[in-house]
Amino acid sequence: MQSFHQQQFESKDRIEDISFETIRKENKHFLEQVQNAVKDNIGLSLPFSSEIANHILLYDKVLTRTLVLLKSACLFDKPDKSVFDIGSTLELLNAASNLHQHIKSTEKSRSIQKNYKNIWGNEVSVLLGDYLLSTSFQILTKLGNLDVLECISLATKNISHGQVLEISESNHFATIKHWRKVIRGKFAGLFGAGAQSAAYWGGADNLTASILFSFGEHVGMAVQLKTDLNDLRNENLIKQKIINNELWSPICFLFHECMPDTQRLEISKKLQNEFEDPEILNEIINLIKEYDLTDIIKSEAEHELKLAKECLLNLKIDTRPILPLTQFKII
Repeated sequence: MQSFHQQQFESKDRIEDISFETIRKENKHFLEQVQNAVKDNIGLSLPFSSEIANHILLYDKVLTRTLVLLKSACLFDKPDKSVFDIGSTLELLNAASNLHQHIKSTEKSRSIQKNYKNIWGNEVSVLLGDYLLSTSFQILTKLGNLDVLECISLATKNISHGQVLEISESNHFATIKHWRKVIRGKFAGLFGAGAQSAAYWGGADNLTASILFSFGEHVGMAVQLKTDLNDLRNENLIKQKIINNELWSPICFLFHECMPDTQRLEISKKLQNEFEDPEILNEIINLIKEYDLTDIIKSEAEHELKLAKECLLNLKIDTRPILPLTQFKII
């Protein structure tokens, strides 16, 4: 006979076929509470406050990061104001990271990048980033949960570490291993911190919290890979990423997993001399089409989601409500 734990394990292994819109509707109230917390915690007295809030809440990846927090919290209890405030800090920290990361010295770079600093300029972006960072930790201090504070503090440190790693070498020639280290630190770690914070909020032990962190981190990695996959459909966006020397997984895969050494060296020499040469840009775009990176990037994302699912299956609590977040179509 199977033990109760074996039966529960096999039961958890079956993911209910659920759509993204279904999850969104089921969690609409909680998602709105996090959005309200973002707006409330930014405040009305700060110039550009409404613009900041709108941009923070603009992208689907924000929704997935918030869902990781909310669904993790639901494993323990009904999310309350503390959870919503934690969610707001994750989005404020991500916005602060973006504001600090994309500061460029030239007007040319400023006109190319489509991000926060386009709206406010370099100097204001630095100040706004600092403000959001300090606001985040003020919120966490008021919550009074030292485990949550330590968890998100470490995630903030890892964001900075990831950004330092990112500028430590030319992104055009970075390996996929380097890409993973950078994205895990500066992006996926906030997904992990959300899941881990939810565990601490719910009174879980350290092992459970640690496993949930790994779950969230793997989901975050998959979200970034799916975003990169979607970017492959836009040739103008691809050109911008090459011109801006952005760290981008399709380029990492193309140079180090697909192209032979001789071809990679030839392209590398061309890029060292001129990023914006139309012939070079078109050549790289044609190579991306030739090697068809769709399958390799989707496979990498699905591998991350498989690891995320394994994390949940290793927990002794019923994690069926959160298993749908390990599906590619959901994130």
